[in-house]
Amino acid sequence: MKRFVLFGFLAVLLVAGCELFPNITWEDIKGEWDFPDTTFNDSTIKSIHLSLMDPGEGESEYRIDLSWNDGDNFYYGGGTISNNVFTGHYQVGGSDSTDEYSITVTFSLKDDQLKAVFSGEGPLNGLVLEHGTLNAG
Repeated sequence: MKRFVLFGFLAVLLVAGCELFPNITWEDIKGEWDFPDTTFNDSTIKSIHLSLMDPGEGESEYRIDLSWNDGDNFYYGGGTISNNVFTGHYQVGGSDSTDEYSITVTFSLKDDQLKAVFSGEGPLNGLVLEHGTLNAG
């Protein structure tokens, strides 16, 4: 019985020492990402491109741009980043509207492929992008 308890204790220590969900940082994910076609709001969206950019000179907000269907749909915004979570706001590009929506984007990396889960207000709420590849160009 003591061996079983000792074995169980050692197994817990080993698992606790493993990082099942590795931390990612902005440095891991910033750049230009392309995603395969996906379904969103009962439509197929194509040519999906996500830009994750450092704050501009003299600015404090990280920047995020998203487009699909060769730029027919364009969104841009700014906010803060904490580990793998972007929290901020965005607007619809190419529109006369000045409406601004709050958004949280949670990023994860697996095998160098990016996943981005959007939650918040406005047209991007509920969007999930998977299998993003970093654009080397």
